[in-house]
Amino acid sequence: FTRSANDVSGDVVDYVPEEPQRFALALGDVSGKGLPAALLMAKLQSTLRALANEELTLASLGQRMNRILCRDGLPNRFATLVYLEVCAQSGSVRLLNAGHLPPLVLRAERIEELPTGSMALAMLPEATFFEQSVELADGDTLVVFSDGLTEATNDRDEFFGDERLQAHLPILPRRSARDVGAGLVAAVDEFVGDARPHDDLSLIVLRRAL
Repeated sequence: FTRSANDVSGDVVDYVPEEPQRFALALGDVSGKGLPAALLMAKLQSTLRALANEELTLASLGQRMNRILCRDGLPNRFATLVYLEVCAQSGSVRLLNAGHLPPLVLRAERIEELPTGSMALAMLPEATFFEQSVELADGDTLVVFSDGLTEATNDRDEFFGDERLQAHLPILPRRSARDVGAGLVAAVDEFVGDARPHDDLSLIVLRRAL
């Protein structure tokens, strides 16, 4: 799910089929607003799609993307990214987190925050990146989100925040990824009410079926 706060978005949510039994999901968030952010977002998406099938490790994927975005990016702009690789018939998920908010894993009634990732893209040409992994058991749900979710603001200038997110996740329907995503978006919309959105809101929900 992705929704722009303005006419153009600085977020990207993408699905990249890589092989018959392997696919990737990506959520990126570019700093700033408006056309400059949208231009860097387009560069981020095109670079990721060009390189995703060439790299054997996600660490090397992050390093190559970073060098390209440092070379071809815009001054004082950077991008965060979570890139997930999933194999069919397996609960193993490989991921690259470049400066993004740590994804959450909902296991039964327990919420696990994944470790903090590497540096954001397009900041330092020689930055290093590392690959993470997580194993999803049957029924586990992985949630990746942009800060437009936790920093959604109501008309009293209150943030939706991490505490509301983590309090809401366990009570969401557990039937499908679509239900979890729709429940989160509905909770944010109810909290924000009539206040004007200030940031793009993007979300990936990956659930291993029972």
